[in-house]
Amino acid sequence: MAKVTEETSSSKFPSRTDCTVKQHWRPSLAMALSFGFGGMTMVALAIVIWLSFDTAKDNTFALTQEVTEISFGSIRSHIDNKLTAAARQVTYMADLVEQGLLDPDDEKSITQTIKGALAATPQVRGMTLMRVDGSSIQAGWLDDTSFFSRNKKGDNEYRFAALLQELREVDGIYWGGIIWIEEVQEPHITVFHPVYKDDVYIGAMGAIISISSLSEYLNKLDTETGNHTYLLMDRNKVLAHPSLIDMSRSGLTAENPLPTLNQVIDGNLRRIWDEPLYEFNEVLGKGNIKGHAVDSFAGELTFLHTSFSDYGFDDLTLGIYFMEGELEGYYERLWFTGILALVIALITVVTIFLSGKLIARPLQRLSRASQQVGQLDLAHAERLPGSIFRELDTAANAYNSMLGGLKWFENYVPKKLVKQLMDTDGEGIVSEEREITVMFTDIVSFTSLSESMPASELADLLNHHFDLLGVKIEEEDGTIDKYIGDSIMAFWGAPSIQEDHAQRACRAALAIEKTLTEDNRLRQEAGLPPINIRIGIHSGLAVAGNIGAKGRVNYTLIGDTVNTAQRLEGLGKEALTDSIHTAKTLISATTQDHIKDEPHMRTRLKGDFALRGRENTTEVYELTNPGKDL
Repeated sequence: MAKVTEETSSSKFPSRTDCTVKQHWRPSLAMALSFGFGGMTMVALAIVIWLSFDTAKDNTFALTQEVTEISFGSIRSHIDNKLTAAARQVTYMADLVEQGLLDPDDEKSITQTIKGALAATPQVRGMTLMRVDGSSIQAGWLDDTSFFSRNKKGDNEYRFAALLQELREVDGIYWGGIIWIEEVQEPHITVFHPVYKDDVYIGAMGAIISISSLSEYLNKLDTETGNHTYLLMDRNKVLAHPSLIDMSRSGLTAENPLPTLNQVIDGNLRRIWDEPLYEFNEVLGKGNIKGHAVDSFAGELTFLHTSFSDYGFDDLTLGIYFMEGELEGYYERLWFTGILALVIALITVVTIFLSGKLIARPLQRLSRASQQVGQLDLAHAERLPGSIFRELDTAANAYNSMLGGLKWFENYVPKKLVKQLMDTDGEGIVSEEREITVMFTDIVSFTSLSESMPASELADLLNHHFDLLGVKIEEEDGTIDKYIGDSIMAFWGAPSIQEDHAQRACRAALAIEKTLTEDNRLRQEAGLPPINIRIGIHSGLAVAGNIGAKGRVNYTLIGDTVNTAQRLEGLGKEALTDSIHTAKTLISATTQDHIKDEPHMRTRLKGDFALRGRENTTEVYELTNPGKDL
């Protein structure tokens, strides 16, 4: 552990009395808020509320809030429910076939299953199972009482061949756009899902969603709200509108399955993209909903709309329009109420700013300091000064005491472990078996080195050495478990799960060698002997968790994996006698299996060795940086 002297302690952690304000009486924060800011704010709000209800019962936010959040949200939600329900049905049918619960060659079972699915989703008019051989089973409702089914055989001009080929590359739902159904003389939205049997692609399950059902919902909504709702595709084609409920006289065909704006009965909707008189961007804010007004023979028309892409369509426009008079009074109330509220708000803000200045600053400092402590950024966390307010002064003293304790605490407990303990909301960490990698380091010939050095110099040497190694270990998100004399025990894979724990440990070992090599160059320039180390690394299972007596536990590892890593470090004395590396690193075959495909790591088999405490021999490798002599 890093040595902390009495002098360092007193300089880093000054007395807690520094922040005390020496006054006999200080007003409480509650008193200041209640009689100062609270009273003024209540008076200001009372005036604003009274003016709002007296001058405009429906204030301006009713327009943006009701139309944008309720109307648009409700419409999108309903459309989503109708379309995603159809997608779930084709997914369900495809899953039945893939799981072997539905025979794709059994026309009767397929038809009955489709009929049941259509009963749960009335917006879906029909479904089909299309096979790659050109055959298909189709079933659906021609009207409210007529259900049909048919089994089409394959032919050479199968019109869905290209679609089936495209679906072969799809994983999940595929929206197929608009299709014209000749039997009912209506356009429909299509959705498909590829079908597999015994992992072999056999075709696709498809469904058609009635566009008239979407138009029925818009008509119902317009009746309830008095709005005029529409859904456009590519800005010019009408996908859903009350006028499309009955398409028998629409004149639509397979070549032109959707009416354009010029073909729709609603003459007001045709003017949506006319030159706008003005726009509502300032009123509607920076959201996705836009608005503008246009001129017409019936008076001014107001359009609100939002664009999005979904369900296989690149450009959908959902909107509502209002005729002149339907929004009467909104904008007058906007300006009148807004100006009055602004004047009152300015007066309130100036008053609060002047009277609350003494509270705002310490609260901001406390907020920043608490945020740094919450992130365990103790190195940049500063002590708080005192305050004239009793509660803030008490909080500053408590914070400073806590900060001092945490700075000491940080020296004894790994920061990463503390963060995980904080994330558990006090529940602690449960001991469990993990796949981890353990590292042990040890200074070569430390005993002879220490005998020739005073205790203070030895402590400085170890602190500097541990700093160099600790930085490289933490850069690879390793956890330093403990310091054992001149040795370090570190591990990866706990407390957080790390799939590449072995690679991280080996990268740390190679980085340690590089930093020690550079440090030795500086030591030699200063006339000091170089520091070489041995490293042992092993991967395997170990129990990670809180080990110790009640009230005094350590988060550590136990198990044979830990012992093996320590034995490998000791084995370096005999196995790496010819090594010239600053960090002589031995890894086990288990760790070697994890890193064998890493291009930036080089290993060499050293042989099989009998490690103390293990019955079987262990295959051992030396780890070095590429390009270095072994």
